[in-house]
Amino acid sequence: METSIIQEFALFINEVNKYTEGVHFLNPGAELSVIEGFEKSNNISLPKQYKNFLRLHNGGELFRPGVVLAAIYNGKTGDKKIGVPYLDESLSRHRRLPGMPNNLLIIADMNYGDPICIALNHSDDESKVVQWSIEDGNISREWDSFTEWLSNTIEEGSMLVSYDGSEKELDFL
Repeated sequence: METSIIQEFALFINEVNKYTEGVHFLNPGAELSVIEGFEKSNNISLPKQYKNFLRLHNGGELFRPGVVLAAIYNGKTGDKKIGVPYLDESLSRHRRLPGMPNNLLIIADMNYGDPICIALNHSDDESKVVQWSIEDGNISREWDSFTEWLSNTIEEGSMLVSYDGSEKELDFL
């Protein structure tokens, strides 16, 4: 793994590592050739920042049960697993939600069903990330980059889950 990729996600890695085992489950990264093969076979170009994350972690789950991160399917690792979202499936018609623009690639699912998407009309390095509301059929939240979304997800999760994995009590004043 390139040092620059680890440095790019150092804050994320450090924060995730503070949690006890079982709070997060992150798959090993995908090889660059697998990512490039996915792009070629689907005629898309992923933002560099997101490709770098896939090289670090090819799917998984944050704050189990919580945010499920999609993975690139690699036939060399066996059959597809039930319940695991795969990026190639997020391009299929049955996975798309009514009204969802074609330039949105579903990269994760919230535990309450809303998909998290990355916009494929991007600069080389970054791309907007949006949350698609299954109730309203439109964008309910957006972030300027994948790393901004990732940081926000960890920050919001840390308000609900302690480092030891226990749920925090919420104080509403």
